[in-house]
Amino acid sequence: MIRRLATVAAVCSVLATAVAAAPAAAAPDRPGGGAAAAAFHPAAHHPAPPAQRAGASQLSVRVPEPLPARAGEKTSVRPVVKNTGEDRSAAFTVVVVLPEGVLPEETLPDDTFFPDNCEVDVLTVVCHYPKGLLPGNTAVAIIPVRIAANATGVLNGGMALVGEDTVPDSVDVAPFDIAVADTVLTDD
Repeated sequence: MIRRLATVAAVCSVLATAVAAAPAAAAPDRPGGGAAAAAFHPAAHHPAPPAQRAGASQLSVRVPEPLPARAGEKTSVRPVVKNTGEDRSAAFTVVVVLPEGVLPEETLPDDTFFPDNCEVDVLTVVCHYPKGLLPGNTAVAIIPVRIAANATGVLNGGMALVGEDTVPDSVDVAPFDIAVADTVLTDD
């Protein structure tokens, strides 16, 4: 438990460094605007600097664009972790920081977190994986979320981070946004 807390603290420290290093152009007119949105505006998304790339197993993370949903409805964020190295990974942790205007929401039995050990703290979801992700293989986290009833446009400022528990100060970071659909197409 203490090791997991230390890992989360180290990942949060790297997250704080990433936020501090990001451009600070304000975007208060956009939903989810403010400092977090400004720091991770889509135009400002850049790969993590080499110092923040993963260690020996070369874990990387990307977040496919979540399916759009209307305000008040659910979608899911699904970060994909890939081992691009030549060795099996150590145990690793995925941290998902959701943009403002989105909250994690687990509805049993249909919309559940994966893996089932994910821990939620307001806009942050932390999921732990055992050691052994083979080179070239991927692991997916599934984070069901509900979009705020008053949300519009694009909710920006989301981030996914992955790091091996044995090298907590070496993480890969992937920004993501969630589009709020104006209408949902039907098969009528």
